[in-house]
Amino acid sequence: MNRRTIPAVPHEVRLPPHPASVGRARRFVLDELRTMGIADPNAAAELVVSELVTNAVMHAGTPITVRVERWGAGARVEVADGSHSMPGLRAVSVASSSGRGLTLVEHFATAWGADRTDDGKVVWFLVGDPAKAAG
Repeated sequence: MNRRTIPAVPHEVRLPPHPASVGRARRFVLDELRTMGIADPNAAAELVVSELVTNAVMHAGTPITVRVERWGAGARVEVADGSHSMPGLRAVSVASSSGRGLTLVEHFATAWGADRTDDGKVVWFLVGDPAKAAG
């Protein structure tokens, strides 16, 4: 039988808190989106997952789990880490060398948010068109 089935459970990868994990997470997410047949013409998922994993490496310093699951006709991507410190948009000056990442997330993701967990937090974002039913 040559039937392609998209799993109902999310796929995930566990990564160490190391800068090389950013590229591994990016490749993992793009491969999963391709497998699901979800186009990302603006490379939004690539940019957003890079930012969120970079934040986890820099600020949490704990193992990171990246999950991808179908969400309507799009996908939900989650980046989990062991820090209970929640992310938030902040005002930065022109001279600031950091602090703009979540502004990029806000701009490029269809939607995003963060949820506390018993062992840290999950920062998630949606790509594609989650309002449409998957086809």
